[in-house]
Amino acid sequence: MDRIAELAQSRASKSKRHHYVPKSYLRAWSFDQRRVRVLNTVDGTDRPLGLRDVCVKENFYRVTDSSGRRHNQVEDMLAVLDEECAKLLRLLRDWAPGDDVDFEDFMSLAVVMAVQRSRTPQARRHMQEMTDWSHRRLNQPAETLINDYYVDMLFRSMHEAADQLSVRQLEIWDDPKGRFITSDQPVLLSSDDPQNPPSTIDCEYIWWPIGPSRLIALGLRWAGRKVVHRTLGRREVDRVRAAFVREAESMIIALPGDRVLPSGKRLRRRPQLQVDCQTVDSRQRKCRIRFGWGYGPGLRDRVCDPVCALVTTSERAAQIPKPHFGPRGLR
Repeated sequence: MDRIAELAQSRASKSKRHHYVPKSYLRAWSFDQRRVRVLNTVDGTDRPLGLRDVCVKENFYRVTDSSGRRHNQVEDMLAVLDEECAKLLRLLRDWAPGDDVDFEDFMSLAVVMAVQRSRTPQARRHMQEMTDWSHRRLNQPAETLINDYYVDMLFRSMHEAADQLSVRQLEIWDDPKGRFITSDQPVLLSSDDPQNPPSTIDCEYIWWPIGPSRLIALGLRWAGRKVVHRTLGRREVDRVRAAFVREAESMIIALPGDRVLPSGKRLRRRPQLQVDCQTVDSRQRKCRIRFGWGYGPGLRDRVCDPVCALVTTSERAAQIPKPHFGPRGLR
């Protein structure tokens, strides 16, 4: 954190190509240490790409400082976390049953996973959708989510999100057949109930595949020991694979010999974000907003005022329950 704070004051970064998924992470799926197999979910193409061209956007984190100067220093700040990520990956990929994981490494893992979940184009798109929805509710014009606001939210939420991850059980899942895949949204929440969107508070697992044969799972149930080690069967592996195919933004990364991927097909876009609103107290003009993406119930369940600028006074009056007089008086 000291190193990140130090770099925040510098303006020495020259990088314009910003990787939102570290190359040190993607290299686990590389067949020659330089390229990985990428399935494009938009057009169905399936081909090898160089690591420098995977999960990268130009000036993705460029911001403006207080003097009005635009710079890319955020990329250098995130590079500090990428270095920590590379160290953790070496530790976790070499971990064997019986090995220890100390407290500092576990807390670093929570920070790295929290940041990785929020630093992607999908996370930014979802933030934009939630912002647009809030403005529409209040009958206000939509506002573009500029880089400065997005980056500010990324760093502000880093420790809060990590706190929610660090109270979970660390589990290491192995697949001896090497069938784990990943995507340009590599940290996912398990979808346990199709009627309710998952949250970091109540989802069963938070998944992060760190290679074709190993996945980090932060579970909801404590087992009474630091690390739970599991070897998965086909059914459990297929559940994880289906989630990464469904939740990918535009890229799925897999081993060259994986023959089960839907190559050659444009994948139908499925809902990834749920936002809805229902009245809590009509008299106080309050409603509850549920955001089905993000960290914790704070993003899923909010009380706001007014109910909605688009709802008329008469409609609000109609929502107020009328007293009912029964044989025992007012109920």
